[in-house]
Amino acid sequence: MTAPRRALVIGAGIGGLAAGATLSGRGWLVDIADAQPVNKTVGVGLNHPANALRALRELGVLDDVADRGYQYRGIRRYNPDGSLIAVFEPENPPDVPFQISMTRADLHEILTTLAEKAGAKIRLGTTWTSYTEDEAGVHVTLNDGTVETYDILIAADGIRSAMRTHLFGAQYDPVDTGYACWRMSVPRPPELTHSEYWNGETTKATVIHLSQDLMYLLVVEKTADHRPPQRGHYHEELAQRLGGFGGLIGRIRDSITADSEIHWAPLQEVFLPAPWYRGRVVLIGDAAHAVAPHLAQGAGMAMEDALVLADELDADVTVPKALEAFMSRRFDRVKFVQDHAHAILLNEMESDAAKKASFAEGLGARQAEITRVLADPA
Repeated sequence: MTAPRRALVIGAGIGGLAAGATLSGRGWLVDIADAQPVNKTVGVGLNHPANALRALRELGVLDDVADRGYQYRGIRRYNPDGSLIAVFEPENPPDVPFQISMTRADLHEILTTLAEKAGAKIRLGTTWTSYTEDEAGVHVTLNDGTVETYDILIAADGIRSAMRTHLFGAQYDPVDTGYACWRMSVPRPPELTHSEYWNGETTKATVIHLSQDLMYLLVVEKTADHRPPQRGHYHEELAQRLGGFGGLIGRIRDSITADSEIHWAPLQEVFLPAPWYRGRVVLIGDAAHAVAPHLAQGAGMAMEDALVLADELDADVTVPKALEAFMSRRFDRVKFVQDHAHAILLNEMESDAAKKASFAEGLGARQAEITRVLADPA
């Protein structure tokens, strides 16, 4: 009898858990190593567009996500004073909702449970220190001194991936976009049925549902000097950024206190050219292609990576051949998403009214093209 194939996944985030669950479900012996001593996630919430929901359906957890999240109803766009600009109410695709939003903690719990039930072993406080490769596989030395041999090493270790730097050098470190993002959970008013987008001159404020009871405030701003705000003064600085807004955003601003749990981070992207692998070691998710959040595709792209990689590893080919096929399916699709998300980020923060209006004229056609491309199988 042929021995089961073995995989080491570095990182127990969205992409790593999806990869571990999928491969375990296909008969692989999978270790998911995460340097954190506690299995948790960082962040507030995320959106799942239709292609991400198809990935969640393939993983077998779409019903769980629908139960815990909030099904997208549409978007209302406002001026800072609260005057309504436009309403966008998309039709659902024939197979899945147009979008579901939820807390990151809920998704992390769902995917952790999925991976563990599939048989993946999650090893916390564990990471790689070195490895060698030969015809027998990847021989990985872990930080506890043990050496394990795997058929493949999958690095899903995030935007600041140590494996990416090891394989490809610091020239592919995250690139600053010149913008930063604030996030904060707030109670959801029962009567609020749409996400709301409020565009100021230098700041964009968005409210996105996470569940029936919770939503989150997302604020994007231009960062002129790259200096982060003072952590102990997040509540004061965020309230200051929202000083010119009325309506719902103004009410949220007035509710901010020193006890509010507020997250701040620069918006950064990773542009790693093909291939995202060397030998039997491959990068997936943000480690290979961190994307601006303006198409809500970070989680979806990571889960698609995991599923496509598992498909190609199931083929009767060597691991390097499977990774070559994985790249041929993933690179152009991810690049398409990165380019469009970056363009939307720049336009939303555009101060030139004529340029902003010109871009807006093509938004309908742009959205139709994005929907068409991402409706194709990953």
